[in-house]
Amino acid sequence: MISRPLLYSLVAVLALAIGGALAWWELDTGGPATLRLSAGTSGGTYAAFGEVLARSLDPSDVADIVSMPSAGASQNAKRIHDGEADLGLIQGDTPVAGNVTVMARLFPEAFHLVAREGAGIESVHDLRGKTVGLMPPGAGSNALFDRLLAHYEVPHDSLTIIHGSLSDHAESIRKGEIDAFFMVVALGNQTIQDIIKSTPTQLVAIDQAEAMALFDPALEAKMVPVGTYSGDRPVPNRPIPVVSVRSLLAVGRQVPEATVEAVTRALFERRQAMVRQLPQAAFITAPTEEERLAFGVHPGADRYYRQDDPIFIVEYAEPLALGVTALALLASGLWQARIWLANARKNRADHYNLEIVELVSRIEEAKSDSEYDQIRLDLFALFERVIVDLDLDRIEEKSLLSFSFAWQAAASTLNHRQLLLRSDRTTRAPEPLPVV
Repeated sequence: MISRPLLYSLVAVLALAIGGALAWWELDTGGPATLRLSAGTSGGTYAAFGEVLARSLDPSDVADIVSMPSAGASQNAKRIHDGEADLGLIQGDTPVAGNVTVMARLFPEAFHLVAREGAGIESVHDLRGKTVGLMPPGAGSNALFDRLLAHYEVPHDSLTIIHGSLSDHAESIRKGEIDAFFMVVALGNQTIQDIIKSTPTQLVAIDQAEAMALFDPALEAKMVPVGTYSGDRPVPNRPIPVVSVRSLLAVGRQVPEATVEAVTRALFERRQAMVRQLPQAAFITAPTEEERLAFGVHPGADRYYRQDDPIFIVEYAEPLALGVTALALLASGLWQARIWLANARKNRADHYNLEIVELVSRIEEAKSDSEYDQIRLDLFALFERVIVDLDLDRIEEKSLLSFSFAWQAAASTLNHRQLLLRSDRTTRAPEPLPVV
């Protein structure tokens, strides 16, 4: 029989062993991580996304995200490679090292060539002899601008380049010190909109966008609707083609899998809350097969994407085998169902666009602040319904892109009309008093 002192000693040793194991585990995992995110320039969508992501994470999974300003995608990729950052936003054509992987694909970004009115810039060919503002060295936009010049066969030394921030270029183009500036950023960016509204400028068409996308799988041709950036003075004043590139959330391979899985889960499971703060968050999706091959997916993110795959296959192996036979017999019916579903998605998207048209008509007829406020509530309620339908796969991503352009144009028109109403009230002369 074990004596009482010996029993006490064994209990003490066991307690020390358990405590030591727990302490080692805590040191090994480090508890909730603090991540360094290399974002972008002030006023850009990268910086805004970093702030929204930090607010969307659970402190028990990630203690904090420290957002670092940067010149853009190229610098972000380098920082992750050098261990100066854990996360960073890059573009689909950004060269990366082997220790840089991706977590998710984010929002599309468009080529923005914004020219001062009267500068004589109607196309990329007109940049010869002009002064053009580019982002700071290390920005992904600059490499894409070089590719744009190369495609149009415009010699780089035929124009004057000035590097600076977006706020620098806003001031320079207002003073006439530059003729145009170039930046790759999400359509509807608020800073670009402010520049266009405050300074006589125009968005220049990339009329050979489809040709550029034909030879580069990272690029895609998009159309920008009339009035995307201004409804009063329509900018653009006609539908114009631009080149688009997908942004990606990159992560260093050394970041723990559990941490990356937690961030990936937040991206998808809290997406609706993120959309309320940044509409571009609606475009977050899993990496495509092409992006998996080009960059590789971090094991933590991949674990989230594939969390149900093994269980499903193991548990339902036999029913799946029978299902293959049944699917062969039902192939024709499923094909018809697919066609019907595609038509239903298109009809639903068309219906939402018609609702935008109706809201614009109400904006034009509104006469009071209360009417404008109700329209604004209806506008945001409509956007929320569209996001819910996107999550439920009732509409397609490309339909959301078209809707978001129209929605942003309606919102801009609403703001402009309400400002005009308030300005009219403050400047209207008081009526004379009645004669007694």
